Formats: sequence, C-alpha cells, structure tokens
Amino acid sequence: MPQQTMYPAAVNSLQTELTAAADATQTTITVSDASLLPAAPNLAVIGSDETAETIIYSGKSGNTLTGITRGFQGTAKAWGAGIKVARYFTAYDHDTFRGNIQDLGARMDAVESAFPLRSMLRQAIINGNFDVWQRGTSFTNPTNAQYTADRYNVIYGVTGSPLPTSIVHSRLTLTPGNVSQSAYGYRITVNGAGSGYGATDIYSIRHHIENGTRYLCGAGRKITVSFYARSDISGKKITIGALQNYGTGGSPSVQDVATPQGSQVFTLSSSWTRYSLSFVTATLVGKTFGTNNDDKITLVFYLMWGTSAGFGGAAETFGGPGNIDIAQVQVCAGDVALPFQPRHLSEELALCQRYYEYLDVARVRYLDAASGVVFSRDFRPKRVTPTVTITTINGVAPTLDSVKTSSLSLILTNTGITDSTYSLKLDAEL
Repeated sequence: MPQQTMYPAAVNSLQTELTAAADATQTTITVSDASLLPAAPNLAVIGSDETAETIIYSGKSGNTLTGITRGFQGTAKAWGAGIKVARYFTAYDHDTFRGNIQDLGARMDAVESAFPLRSMLRQAIINGNFDVWQRGTSFTNPTNAQYTADRYNVIYGVTGSPLPTSIVHSRLTLTPGNVSQSAYGYRITVNGAGSGYGATDIYSIRHHIENGTRYLCGAGRKITVSFYARSDISGKKITIGALQNYGTGGSPSVQDVATPQGSQVFTLSSSWTRYSLSFVTATLVGKTFGTNNDDKITLVFYLMWGTSAGFGGAAETFGGPGNIDIAQVQVCAGDVALPFQPRHLSEELALCQRYYEYLDVARVRYLDAASGVVFSRDFRPKRVTPTVTITTINGVAPTLDSVKTSSLSLILTNTGITDSTYSLKLDAEL
C-alpha cells in the first residue's frame, strides 16, 4: 500500500483560539495567532474534550486557516468564539506511524526475499564486516595502493610531505554489542592533522566491486552505501564517493562519478552511528567495456581532501591525533539502505581468496635430484592468473615452474637431504 502522509508536530502543542463562531460546514476559520500552528498542510484540533474535532487545513493566510477538511476525525460541529485550537498528537498520527512502519517492514521483507545475501544486488561488498585480514592486522604508513584488510587498499595523492608522520591502519576488535552482528572494524590511527596540503591532495581507502559497473549501473539506476563510523577526533569529517570504471581498454577511459543524492560529507561523533547515502549511476549507453572483464565500481572513503576535491569547496585535514573507525560497509542496489547481514566466515574468506590468498606451506623434505623435484599445489580459483610471491621461512625456497588460475607447479633443487618451509602469496586483485 502507499505510505500515508505524516504531518509535522508542534513543540509543546501551543494553543490559539477561534476569534469568531464557526458553523459545522465552514472551510475557512480565523484564529487569534496562526503562527502557533505548523505550516500548512497540517492537522489541528478544535476543542479539548471528548467532543473535539480534528481538521486538516491546506493553507494559512495571516491568522486564517483555509481549505479546511471538517470532521477529519471526530464530528464536525459548530464552535463558539474563544474555543481553543492546537496541533495535538492525534489518533491519525499514531495510526499513520504504525501503518507506515508496518508497510516498510513488509517492503523490506519482500526485498530480502527477492535479493538474498549472495546476490550482488543485496550486498556488493566483500569483507564488509572486516573479518578477513590475510595480509596482516596492522599496517604503519602503508604505501600508495597497498592493500590492508582483504579487498581494501589505500590510495592517496599528495604534494610534498603533508601527511601525519604516523598513519596506522589496523583491525579493530569491537566490544560485544557495540555494533550488532560485527566482531571487527577498520581503524585508522593518526598522530596529527598534517599540514601544508595542496588543493588536489586526497587520502582514501577504497574497495573495488568486480563487474559492478555492468551489473549495478545504468541510466536512472541507484546504489546505496551504508556503514557505521565514529571518531574521537573532534569534528572529524569523512566523505564517500562511487566511481564507475569500464575496464582495461574500455570507454570512456576516465571514470564516471556517480551522483550523490544528498551531502557526501559526514561529521563523525565519538559514538557509533550508521550513515547511508544513495547515488545515481551514470548511463551505460554509448559506453564500451574492456575485453579483460575487469570493469568495476570503486567505493571510496575519503579521510582527507583539498579544496579542489569537489566536496563543497572546504578542505579537510586529518583533524588531529586520534582514531577514525569504520564498520559494516554495505553497497546494495536501489535507494534503500537494507539491514546489514553478516556472511559466514568460511564464505567471506572464499570470496576474498578469489583476489588474494596466503598459503603458509608446511615443511617439505626432499632428496638430491640433478634435474630437480617438481610438485604442484592447488588453490582456490582466482579472478585471473595470479602474481606469485614465494617467501622462504626455512631452508631453500622453490622456484616457480608454471602457474594457472587454480594451480601452480614448483621446482626444488638442492644437494643432499634437507628441509624447506616457505609461504606463497597469490595476488589477483583488480
């Protein structure tokens, strides 16, 4: 059913009164001070006992209420001069609140059943609950483009050295009950505001949604970003943005910027608060996707920006020493911030490992072999053939023989009997 109109209330329900008698059919009534009643259209109650009459007025002209619907609730009747008129809380208000809430609940249930959690339309973010940190759980002054939590990387562009001397990105363990359905968050700790920023300088955390442009974008289509955040830095602001990329060789080569439906700038408090913002995506008409199947939507959290960033013209530093915390990041189709649903850790890890996987390989014992010993290792299928980094933990590291999207082969050569322990990092990020 359609949502019913909810009318603004009046603080303390201040009373005015009729200046002249009114019969039961009048649609224009004059009161002594119409400024005590809310702007039209709105409700008003004539009288104050069980015989009171609730009316709707569609206009105000000076102290005259116009376009009145009589007996909206209660019975239309004649009233004498001096009878009190006020914007009280009415049965209509209560019933409308209740009905609209029930209607929204039914709509949400319908959306939930239509878009299960595994659907990109329901949750396009992988590791939105910050459960998976395969590369480590703390990163001090990460380099530009470095990944931290799985699926998130740091992107910044600055002139000179304006950044704080210490910026630590780490996994935040949440106090149970702080953010319902979450055990971890993402924390950025800085030792100062930084200084001397340029007009085009930015510092951001980004998440790349594979094939997000082709599946979530188009003329008139919307996406909604929601997240929890807080900061103990007084007045700290952050901004979010959404960028459409058409992939390697795609057109246009410059990313389209989705249009925010409201202010992109959020002023954080010291308490966890849920924020949301919808974006209208750019049309796909006349666009071309690249041949590598690597188009993406990039969700951006801006933590610092210069005056040319386009966020209202005002620059934002890190604000001072302290923490910026983020949790429960979600992107869903449409213009409603749906309730967050956590995935099982095994499912979240599997999704992350499509892009990056760390394998702490167990001890390998091998014999002398002039031609070497070749052995293979299977792993979770990757988005593309991964870049392989081999790190020796003990002994002699193997060398890479060949690699495919879900397996690789290694060669071990040495003289005599020995042991080798090593790790593999498989990187197939967008």
